[in-house]
Amino acid sequence: MRQTASPTRTPPNRLTKRSSSLAFGRAATPLLSIRVLAASLLALAVLAFSPSAHAQLFHQPSDLGMTYTQQRSKFVGSSSTDYFYLRGATIDYSTDVLHGIGPVASFNGLSVTNLRQQIDIHQASFLGGGRFTYSKGHITPTIWNRRGSIFAEGLFGITLATSGYYPDPVSSVLKSNANGFTYAVGGGINYNLYHAFELRVMSHYYVTDLPNGGSNQQKNIQVSAGVNWHFGY
Repeated sequence: MRQTASPTRTPPNRLTKRSSSLAFGRAATPLLSIRVLAASLLALAVLAFSPSAHAQLFHQPSDLGMTYTQQRSKFVGSSSTDYFYLRGATIDYSTDVLHGIGPVASFNGLSVTNLRQQIDIHQASFLGGGRFTYSKGHITPTIWNRRGSIFAEGLFGITLATSGYYPDPVSSVLKSNANGFTYAVGGGINYNLYHAFELRVMSHYYVTDLPNGGSNQQKNIQVSAGVNWHFGY
């Protein structure tokens, strides 16, 4: 990802040469994402460990994943090894419609604060698409022999960025908010631990189109690790 923003402490009215060389950097987990994650964990705890409730309420094979996410990005106009990291959380839900193929929806929240002692950025991505899942083992109301699954997916949607300063592609005037088209391709592995409770790791090639005073596109790598609940048979 190549992305710029001007200093948030003393923002200028127009893009300067110095501000165009800055980008996002050191990260902090978004508070909203953490609250949503915690609430979801509490709401689903009983279902995840209750075979009877699981069998009655979730007949269609589905997955609800909640992961800690780290994204590697790159400064604009810097050397090829000058990277930085954004951190946050990802929540996604998918369902199996036909032989492992089905829709998936994903919310991703990342943030960065005090980059080079000047810049704070918060961004949220809302994506949807398709997922193919190959599962090992299955769940019935009385039998739990699931071992896990492997999945691949393609997503697209929009990223909203706030709390920074983004150069307008036409006028170069700096704005505090921006949005851009986003797409991602990747996949992951779910490893079953107990009943519907699984460990998850996944990785994505993640591209956002946010103004940065350069290419106005950021090519990122995301890695995530966390938990997954598998519902249905």
